[in-house]
Amino acid sequence: MEAILYIGISQTLFAGILIATRKPRVLANQVLAAWLLIICIEMVIVLINETLVELYPIKIMPFIYGPLLLLYAKWMTTEKPRFDPRYLWHFTPFFIFLIASLVFIDQRVMQGTHGFLVRDSFVSFRIVYAITFFVSITAYSIATFVEIHRHQKRLKQLVSYSTGRITLQWLLGLSITFYAGYVIMFIFGGIDIMVGFMNFDPYEISFIGLTILTFLFGIFGFNQPVIFEEVVRYTENGEPENNNQDSKKYQRSGLKKEDIRGYVEKVEKHMKKSKPYQDRELTIYDLSRQLDIPRHVLSEIINEHIGKNFYNLVNDYRVEEVKQRLENPQYKHLTILAIAYDSGFNSKSSFNTIFKEKTGSTPSEYLKTISARNS
Repeated sequence: MEAILYIGISQTLFAGILIATRKPRVLANQVLAAWLLIICIEMVIVLINETLVELYPIKIMPFIYGPLLLLYAKWMTTEKPRFDPRYLWHFTPFFIFLIASLVFIDQRVMQGTHGFLVRDSFVSFRIVYAITFFVSITAYSIATFVEIHRHQKRLKQLVSYSTGRITLQWLLGLSITFYAGYVIMFIFGGIDIMVGFMNFDPYEISFIGLTILTFLFGIFGFNQPVIFEEVVRYTENGEPENNNQDSKKYQRSGLKKEDIRGYVEKVEKHMKKSKPYQDRELTIYDLSRQLDIPRHVLSEIINEHIGKNFYNLVNDYRVEEVKQRLENPQYKHLTILAIAYDSGFNSKSSFNTIFKEKTGSTPSEYLKTISARNS
């Protein structure tokens, strides 16, 4: 156990410092660095408790994990994140149990799983602590999942492609694993409280999984770019284009019916003639500049009047381009994947998924259908 703690301490400290000092300095990275360093501090405390003396009677650091993980997800998916003092309310359980820890610093409040239900003056406190801990981890894990899901959904209004650099799929996967680890710890802890079959504290064993997870968080977090630097295209003077409009304001946009028809025709004509969808990293900002239509107006036209989000609109054209090329003998010498890349898809997996979703068959099945029809 001590060896695991030494490894965890060294790697969380190293990763935290690297991410905190990484340039450009962004708020999301500072939050992730703080999260890693707090886990490092908790591991140091556990190590001291195991080898020297018990520093405090109540484990309070885990109440910070959830709020910081959610804040990292929120700020990483926000174009211009700003600290809101109201967010400090999320740390209320931490401060409450910190005060309790200071008040009962000389008392045997927490006695591990074997002494959890001992009928002393702190048994009710321990039950409230356990419930609050589980609710906190669950609530913030769910909130993090929702935040990432909303971000991935919103991306379809802005980009025509999908990559791990912008979808935060790694964060979703690790967050689910993080929560699952704590659920397993609670299950084993509950069984041990009732039956008493383990000779160790499940909380301390959880640091094995936490050491592995923080290693992965450090790697992915350090390599994660600022999402909106990847997505947002900047104007000639270096300012980001207006991104403050949303679908709720469409009804107040004031576009006339004849303007709407003109914009729809302009979009469709440009897509068919200029084929901007062949750009594998086409964004709505690119299309906005090409058409000389404000981004929020273009969003309204696509979402409300064409009836698709930007992602589906562009990929519909890409699929049609692939279908036309597969049926054209001129492209017979090319592989299906080469045709897909030329049509604007940026990966084999996304091409296969989108093509089957749009046509109901895989690209190879579609090609066989064409060959059978022509023979």
